[in-house]
Amino acid sequence: MRRDESRGRTAASSRDAARAACIRFAAAEAVEPVTRPIDQARDALPADLVGDDEIIIMWLKPSPLYIILAALGSLVLIATLTLLLAYLSALSLPKAAWSDRDAFLFGLTIAVIRLAWQGLEWWNQTYVLTDRRIIAVYGVLRRSYFQAPLQQIQHIAVIQTVRERAFGLGTLAFATAGSDGYDAAWLSLAHPFAVYKQINHTIDRYGKRH
Repeated sequence: MRRDESRGRTAASSRDAARAACIRFAAAEAVEPVTRPIDQARDALPADLVGDDEIIIMWLKPSPLYIILAALGSLVLIATLTLLLAYLSALSLPKAAWSDRDAFLFGLTIAVIRLAWQGLEWWNQTYVLTDRRIIAVYGVLRRSYFQAPLQQIQHIAVIQTVRERAFGLGTLAFATAGSDGYDAAWLSLAHPFAVYKQINHTIDRYGKRH
């Protein structure tokens, strides 16, 4: 009886040690400062998203600048509408039931709501690279999950909009086998070319194993 308990404790200790070794190994391979702390990944990711026997090479989120850059078009439109309302109120039109102060307060409120929503989208986006898969999690009201085995990744593109390039950001788009276009994207990443290099290195190292 005692021997069985001892064997059980030894096996559990071995599994914990192996898992810790995987975490240390992944942390050593991951490009810095691209990835978030590997040892915190399993606590931060949705339950059962990554198997216990998978090695997390990288996990990250869009740059915080994504919140502003993604909402920039809406913010410009809100600012234009606000200025128009303020201008109309300054003309003292009989039908204008608002003041310029009301117009600016309205614009500020809408802008804050827009940024708050974009912040929720940023918070709910997570990108994961393991020794087996590429994973993308996104969505506020409806959660969506994309995953593709490494051996099915046929093409990776680094795409930079003018806004992203101005801040050193970039988007990685993934095409899988049998697809006519890109199936998923990691949006507005800091150090996009370093992430690209890490993913290609991981595919070369692990893609033929699974």
